[in-house]
Amino acid sequence: MQRQSVFTKDVDHSIPWQLKFDNMLPGLSWYWWWWIFFIENPKNPARPKQLMILWSTKCTDDIKINDKKWSMRKYPEWADDVLKFNGMTAAWWYDGEKMHEPIVLDDMDFKVVKNGEKGKLVPKSNGADYRFFGSPDKYRVNIIDEENDFRFELTPWNDFLQKHRYKENDYTKKYSYNIMKIYGMKLKGTIEGEKVKGTGYFQRVNVNAPAVPWYWGLIHCESGSFIHYFNPFIGPQIFRTKKKQRSKLDFGDISLSGSILFYHKETDSEFNFRTKSVKVKHHFEDDVPVFVVTGDDEEKRIRIVLKAYSRAHWRFQQPRKYGMKSILYYNEYPATLLDFEFEKKDGTLRVKKGELGKTYANFEHTWGKML
Repeated sequence: MQRQSVFTKDVDHSIPWQLKFDNMLPGLSWYWWWWIFFIENPKNPARPKQLMILWSTKCTDDIKINDKKWSMRKYPEWADDVLKFNGMTAAWWYDGEKMHEPIVLDDMDFKVVKNGEKGKLVPKSNGADYRFFGSPDKYRVNIIDEENDFRFELTPWNDFLQKHRYKENDYTKKYSYNIMKIYGMKLKGTIEGEKVKGTGYFQRVNVNAPAVPWYWGLIHCESGSFIHYFNPFIGPQIFRTKKKQRSKLDFGDISLSGSILFYHKETDSEFNFRTKSVKVKHHFEDDVPVFVVTGDDEEKRIRIVLKAYSRAHWRFQQPRKYGMKSILYYNEYPATLLDFEFEKKDGTLRVKKGELGKTYANFEHTWGKML
């Protein structure tokens, strides 16, 4: 495959349709568009329904996703305002009682069409519709095939959450990443013809580097507040190769970076905690993981406790490199917010869990590595 450098500095990367791939690294570069949807569950409000869909491609000739083999036939290529590539569509669905994984896991050809802020991502699949399309005032996502019928609309929530954010960073002269996020949008739509409502969160990510383990979490609050954390790390867990959640290698994490974000809607205030002040610990209760995330700096402190109520997982495997297995387990957990506390140390603001209203949560724990 021939590498191509197509990055144009004048384009707007804060829209979902503009993929930046000027630094493609064979075997490493990984691109994905990703939505997670939180859907109200009247039968059990404490356990919202959740659905994740991902459209992805990776610069590799040989990878297995679960037990499905895949390879990139050609690098992504722009022709005017149309991007073409081959990749995979994957999705899981927690229906309020049971996890269905995967409901989609298929090799497809894709095109992305952009027209200013408007655009569409279209997987080509016979008899199925897995499109993501629209603009910031209304995005739409369909997952329609012989066994599934999800039709969602995403519309603005509040100025902070609906903002389209873009960030890029270089780890080294060779390795880098870029990411575009929408923290939250309001959801309405239908599942099998039945009306539903909830919220959605979006990322478009490009990683040009080895993939290492991470902890990640997201909480949408009925009040319009928002909580998010991220902690990539190295340590013994990079040698984990099994699906089981408990492991003797689950210790000794060396944090590469850490962040916690708390947006408080009532005061329209954003609070950030950075690497040295962030701690992520976990244990098991009722054979499911519970994560305790804390931040403590000179001005403020925060404590977040999340307990899983289901699990979806993806197993990625590439050929051995440097004599080591290249296996990554990507685990996603629909979760309940058990406890939350935030306070400014000058006494001017304190927020407890009950002030957030209903909450929707998901967290990730990834182990292994992709080299």
